[in-house]
Amino acid sequence: MSVIRAIASFFHEILPGCSHSRQTRIFTVQQETYRVCLDCGKHIPYSPLTMRPLTAREIRNRKAVPVAELRVVPIGVSTSIALQTVDRKSSAA
Repeated sequence: MSVIRAIASFFHEILPGCSHSRQTRIFTVQQETYRVCLDCGKHIPYSPLTMRPLTAREIRNRKAVPVAELRVVPIGVSTSIALQTVDRKSSAA
């Protein structure tokens, strides 16, 4: 009987979806601000500045890996040291 109930709840969540009408208050835990739906348990991320739900774009931007820092090397005597390549030998046999 629990298998049938699990399948029914799965299709209920997929087809019409949860309306997330019953939510907790806004939490901030480990620098993450969110609300939780009391019906399905989904975390709904919030912006701590605007206190509004984050859009999909804002969520992707927060998860994006930061770009490496650009290094500016002045042209001069030390340039030859900065531009030297390191010979790497493969350890594969």
